[in-house]
Amino acid sequence: MKKLSDANPSDFSMLLDATHKLSGFDAVEKVAQAFIDIVYEHFQKSLLLLRLFSSLPYSALPTQDQQLVNKKANDSGTMHLLKDRTPILTLLATRGQKPDWNERDKSQGFRCIPLVSRKYGASLSMLSMQFKSMNFDFSQFDDWNALIVKRGRADQYSGILYVREAGTDKDDQNRMVVPRQEFVADYGVKTALGFGGGYTSHPTIIILFAFTNEILSRPAAEPFTQLLEAYRSVSGKLIENGRIFAQPVTAISRHD
Repeated sequence: MKKLSDANPSDFSMLLDATHKLSGFDAVEKVAQAFIDIVYEHFQKSLLLLRLFSSLPYSALPTQDQQLVNKKANDSGTMHLLKDRTPILTLLATRGQKPDWNERDKSQGFRCIPLVSRKYGASLSMLSMQFKSMNFDFSQFDDWNALIVKRGRADQYSGILYVREAGTDKDDQNRMVVPRQEFVADYGVKTALGFGGGYTSHPTIIILFAFTNEILSRPAAEPFTQLLEAYRSVSGKLIENGRIFAQPVTAISRHD
């Protein structure tokens, strides 16, 4: 175990090697959890919470996840925008200092985030800043199928969200970048980080969020981009083959 502020190149080299060796999994969520476990266990002196998300179409989600999305869409008045192909930023793996943070199914607020429109995406402070850091135009949420899916790849989007002090940093609309300030206060969150990328042969975006208990410099965080690239490499074939979840998905269809 080590603190991120004390990390050196050999730490990240070791983690890269361990990630590249991940194999034999039959679902993306299993690879994602193994990857998150490797990183969290090495840096758990600094990491309060580490989570990995992927953009998945609504039709690819398990029934319970779809029901969660439906509730969010109803509550936000966006149900009419929800279609089979609507991208849902979906939690695939999680590790943290609370037992509930180690089980995907225990997450309610952030397990599935429907990216139904430009307006809705812009309403989410931390997520909107993450996408901006990846040079992602929010208008693409309004026509994801034509602009992202038909292109067949999402690797043109990448970037780092660096929130030096989660308890004070605000966005250009004067909103707290990390919206859940009770989480920040209760657990002593200092620097928050987001790392985004996409697959070279599939229209799926990946985002890794890290919440730490220490103030970190941006250079100290940048090696995480290499770890995310390694995860993308080892999970690529499973993504291409649509093998996302360990259990078969029985989903409700919402026709386009």
